[in-house]
Amino acid sequence: MCAFELRENALGVEIHAGDQLLALYRATEELPRSESPKPCFAPLYTLSGQLVTEYRPPDHAWHTGLFFGWVHVNDANLWGGRWYLPETKKYEHVADSHGVQQHDGFTALEVDGVTESLSWLDGRDQLVARESRSFGFSSTEGGYCLRVSTRIEPAGDRLVMGASRAARYSGLVLRMGPSFAEADHYCSEGRQGHANIMHQRARWVGACGKSGGFVALMDHPSNPRHPVTWFTRANLLGTGLLVEGDLELAAGECLELHHAFFVLDQDPGPTQIESLYADFAASPGELP
Repeated sequence: MCAFELRENALGVEIHAGDQLLALYRATEELPRSESPKPCFAPLYTLSGQLVTEYRPPDHAWHTGLFFGWVHVNDANLWGGRWYLPETKKYEHVADSHGVQQHDGFTALEVDGVTESLSWLDGRDQLVARESRSFGFSSTEGGYCLRVSTRIEPAGDRLVMGASRAARYSGLVLRMGPSFAEADHYCSEGRQGHANIMHQRARWVGACGKSGGFVALMDHPSNPRHPVTWFTRANLLGTGLLVEGDLELAAGECLELHHAFFVLDQDPGPTQIESLYADFAASPGELP
């Protein structure tokens, strides 16, 4: 087990273990509007220094490490890139559709508890939702755990959140780095391989890098639609809260989500991951 240190910088915050950078949370970076700018974790490293994330790759510049991406939020695109249009059966650029998950400020800055306020703006910079996001880092055998919680509330009478109308992605997503580009996935339900886990329900999904390293993303039992449906590809690991349908919030309602993300130097095997999940599931979803 090792001690972590939080440091502020011009983009947001960094987490260090001694001389090793573990995480950079980019809260305020200026990016093209077509990428639907959003706070994200990039890079993320294992304790031994192996890169876990890929940031703004040439094929999908709006994939920014570990991030919350929402494809349809009322009339806004808070994911980035083109929308799939069922009427044309193509991915196309839609003018004035790209919104922003705008960082408004940090209200707490501790290694085990960073709290952030955000405003969701549509393509015309109109407020559509408010978000309170928190995250914290803790040490575990062979690596660390990043816990992320969010609370989303409509700014108006209703908020309709939907996935891509084709592949159905939306939610907390990890674009994996080069050593994970052909990751081996397995899940809590015994399925193996990203193709067999795609669009199936599971409590957690893990992925092994080809040259070492392991990550696991977990869905808390208090989350809506638990166990969540997943969106997995060879280089992607993501929750798919909206795979099976849109989610609508009326004024005064909120969406709360709680996830744990483990970054380890080696794959501990499904029995140990299940034990880590049991501890997470038994805890309150929100950070203390």
